[in-house]
Amino acid sequence: MKGTFIDYELLRRFDIDAFKKRSPFPWENIGGFLTQEGFQSLYTNFPSLELFEYHNNRRRSHDQRPHNRHYLAYESSIYHKDRPAEAGGVVGRDQLPTAWQGFMDELETSDEYQRFIRRALGISTFIPRYAWHVGSRGSEVSPHLDTPTKIGTHILYFNTSDDWNPEWGGATLVLGGKKTKAMNPDFADFETSAAACITDNHSFLFKNTSSAWHGATALTSPEDSYRRLFNIIFEMPRHSVGRKLVDRARGLFKLPGLVAAHRAL
Repeated sequence: MKGTFIDYELLRRFDIDAFKKRSPFPWENIGGFLTQEGFQSLYTNFPSLELFEYHNNRRRSHDQRPHNRHYLAYESSIYHKDRPAEAGGVVGRDQLPTAWQGFMDELETSDEYQRFIRRALGISTFIPRYAWHVGSRGSEVSPHLDTPTKIGTHILYFNTSDDWNPEWGGATLVLGGKKTKAMNPDFADFETSAAACITDNHSFLFKNTSSAWHGATALTSPEDSYRRLFNIIFEMPRHSVGRKLVDRARGLFKLPGLVAAHRAL
């Protein structure tokens, strides 16, 4: 493919101020983040399912229902230390189809996309991480908050109106008005739910906050139909992780700020 994968004119038109003010947390369901040629090339050459590992009933931190899915990490996996790519679940650049090699190169070197992310998420620096997810019949993303080390995520969906029926589920749900203190709520425990479109070159960008609850109901798709996505995850630099964890805990448990707590001693 010639040219770029990302539609930079769309990024330049993006209303970052409106994004930051959105409730219950900053999010946007972006249509056309990729050029039409770029989307079609990546869609057609989506990595083979043979490269993925299957996550089955993995325990989650707050005992939420498991996120069963096919999972593929780029270069290294948060689920395995020093796992060779040939063991499955991890892929190197040279193992990817040519189109995806070009896209990964663009993500890694695009100053404009990286500036856009820094402005949207209100940060000066980040560490990117990449992973592909494939969901099949019965797969669910139970309501959850992302880990405190994540600043935000850009989810690129690789389904079209020809291969995916919205009635099968799979839409990322923005959940607001949590009605329980439990950290493993169900979808019914929220007052509001907004569904993001996942077909035809749509993506979902959001900032991780203490109110950034989201999920996707269990898929009812046919056995041979798959929900396909690619996650671009923006994480805190390692030197900032400790403070981020403290801030998240303080927000969740209504603890006073560090300075105020010190003065109270």
